[in-house]
Amino acid sequence: MKRKIIGIVLTAIICSCFDFASAARLTEIIQYHFQLSSVYGVKSSSDSKSINTNLWYLLKESEKHLQENMETLLKEESTRRKNLNAYITDWTKLMNALWYWKNRLNNELQNVASKIQYCQNQLTNANQKFITSLNNKNEAVFNQSVNVAKASRKCIWEEQVTQSSTRSLLNLVQNYTTKIEKRHNYLKNNQTLIIRHYDVLKPSLLKELYPISVELEN
Repeated sequence: MKRKIIGIVLTAIICSCFDFASAARLTEIIQYHFQLSSVYGVKSSSDSKSINTNLWYLLKESEKHLQENMETLLKEESTRRKNLNAYITDWTKLMNALWYWKNRLNNELQNVASKIQYCQNQLTNANQKFITSLNNKNEAVFNQSVNVAKASRKCIWEEQVTQSSTRSLLNLVQNYTTKIEKRHNYLKNNQTLIIRHYDVLKPSLLKELYPISVELEN
């Protein structure tokens, strides 16, 4: 009787939630499930420290979260709901902080681009004055244009270094944001299903239960 109930529950999950066509397809979907949810297990929100907005702290935390596994977080049915709610709350804080830095770095890139353009305009003007000073044999304008050209080229070079480094940080933040947001949305959208049926989603159990459900259908 117990096996029959388990088989019926599994069949209902398969038909209503995933529309599996075969055991191979079932395994594929479950592997995808664990691929998306293989992130870190967090403490309850009362125990976890608040996410701060220090960029390097956020990058380290993001890497840590993506490397850890949340299987232990959902292992116990009695604490599953509490742990998953806390997990989603903490992820939300992290996502907000990453989005803050994504916007800030984008603004910095815009400011740097404006500075580069300003210095480029200064260099263009200096070059024009340099040519004019040679034609007019004007020593003062010659020296001034040379000094402005030096300062402009230095400005452009320094700002380009800043631009490159800022863009690298932005790409890193975007990469973490994309991965974290994908997993966070998956877990949040499937929160009820995971809380109720996470035990059934274990590949080892599915391997045993799926043939039973097929047999019961026949």
